[in-house]
Amino acid sequence: MSVVVVTYNSEATVGETLSSVADQTYPTDRYEVIVVDGGSDDGTESIVAEFDATFHVVDGGTIGACRNHGVDVATGDYVAFTDSDCAVPTTWLRSHVDRIEGQHDDSIVGVGGPNRPFPDDPWFGKLVGSLQGTVFGSGGSPQSHDIDEVRTVRSVAACNVVYDATVFDSYRYDDAINVGEDAEFHFRLSEDGYRFVFDPAITVSHHLSADFGAYCRKSRSYGYAMARIQRRHRKLIRWYSALPSVALGCGTLAAAVDLTSRKARYVPLLFASFLLVSAYATAQVYRERRSPTALLVPLMLAAQYTCYGIGFLEGVATRDPAPQELP
Repeated sequence: MSVVVVTYNSEATVGETLSSVADQTYPTDRYEVIVVDGGSDDGTESIVAEFDATFHVVDGGTIGACRNHGVDVATGDYVAFTDSDCAVPTTWLRSHVDRIEGQHDDSIVGVGGPNRPFPDDPWFGKLVGSLQGTVFGSGGSPQSHDIDEVRTVRSVAACNVVYDATVFDSYRYDDAINVGEDAEFHFRLSEDGYRFVFDPAITVSHHLSADFGAYCRKSRSYGYAMARIQRRHRKLIRWYSALPSVALGCGTLAAAVDLTSRKARYVPLLFASFLLVSAYATAQVYRERRSPTALLVPLMLAAQYTCYGIGFLEGVATRDPAPQELP
């Protein structure tokens, strides 16, 4: 078993990650820990040196390139990934291995699970985690949206996944992709008929956006990345990815029509639809958190959809680089 941790300027969190990886019920002599750094200029390397892990630098490398380097130096029959702002439970490796070895389906190439905020994270990060646990806050992606049963899915989050290493004989991450590299990689796998098992019991803790600004920036970067990936493949990877941009366009058109006609017809309808969606998400978040902070959900959804939609449009409009041949 090889555990790969991709990092960049993570001196504040990578120690927590590696400490959790070292504290496993899985036999220590049966797994190695590989840290791949994208060229940090902080104290990340000195923190990693305190642990039984090999340290590799891909200076200026994207997340995709760093993941591929980890695969290149891995020696295990399975390759596990988590990120340097995560912490895994003590049963993480054992649970993944038991689950993947229990499969008797050649189409299954890996196992993944959800990621949730740390118990001691700021209240805003916890609120983000609760919102992502709703279908409207996650877009239905299994790595975030609450799913309470083991099921087969097309994609999982790369911060909580174990692959059968043989998959990398024919497939690799895209070196050119820095955000959404897991979605793109898993899309290619799914197009060829491969699937993952999602186990909701195998949960990792993940530091989510700690404030509103970071939340908006991340939403925008996700939108941009998804548009770039879909332009690259000339195909919808996730059917709902364009909806925020379409909603922005429809809202702008509705406002223009209402202003021109001097009658409030379409904007109130769109606003009422958004209120229904946000009310449903707010109720779900409140049921989980039992906190008045759930009342911020409509604002957060509006910001998420707007920033994601703007990022998606930017990604559509940005000129493509030269195509890269991928296995």
